[in-house]
Amino acid sequence: MTNTIDHEIKLAAPAAACLRALTATDALRTWYTPDTDGDASVGGTLRFAFDGRPTFRWLVLDAGPRRVHWRCTEGPGASVGTEVVFVLTPTADDRTLLEFVHSGWPEQAANFRKCNTLWALLLGSLKTYVESGVAAPALA
Repeated sequence: MTNTIDHEIKLAAPAAACLRALTATDALRTWYTPDTDGDASVGGTLRFAFDGRPTFRWLVLDAGPRRVHWRCTEGPGASVGTEVVFVLTPTADDRTLLEFVHSGWPEQAANFRKCNTLWALLLGSLKTYVESGVAAPALA
């Protein structure tokens, strides 16, 4: 049995802007970490690096228009092989519902718990960016 991190957030921004924030390297730098590079297209690899923390690499499996899907190829502990999916759904009130799942965790301990907290922070930074245009990386 594997474990899953689930989050949901409504963003006061169109789905196209939210998709760009998830699929353009320059936009990823504004809410994830400034030390981001790589290829955000399907088959590409994204690298997210942090001072004093592990580097993450994600293989891009899908890049829109309503779903973004990555698989972890480098990271601490049991994170390698886990997958994240962002699903973007426009709402009737001109917002975007973002449903987030990070699946494939073998246990609910250590890095699972840290990543759960980290993704909540990252999604808050994503919300700030898509709603205001202000860069506010969670892990600068």
